[in-house]
Amino acid sequence: MENKRPEFAIKEHSVLSIATEVHNHFRDLQSYYKIAKGNLISELDSMADESKAAEIHDQLREIEDKITFFHVLNNAISTVDTVLHTDKMIAEFKNKQ
Repeated sequence: MENKRPEFAIKEHSVLSIATEVHNHFRDLQSYYKIAKGNLISELDSMADESKAAEIHDQLREIEDKITFFHVLNNAISTVDTVLHTDKMIAEFKNKQ
């Protein structure tokens, strides 16, 4: 049986560059939702309408879930990104794509 080295399916980008881009994207999404949360809290602080306040609380719970998910994804891809940028991994992927 032949043992052929797997090829990365995305020809125009390297594994390293994609890991870095995904890391940046998850970090940016986490920041985006933290800002959205702050905006909703500010809106809630100045709100008198209780039915609207309940709606905002629902939105806050949704945003909290997203912040948690993107926090986990950001941490995971951060580890991947760090390992891929070690000398040994750079050498592994250099000129092999």
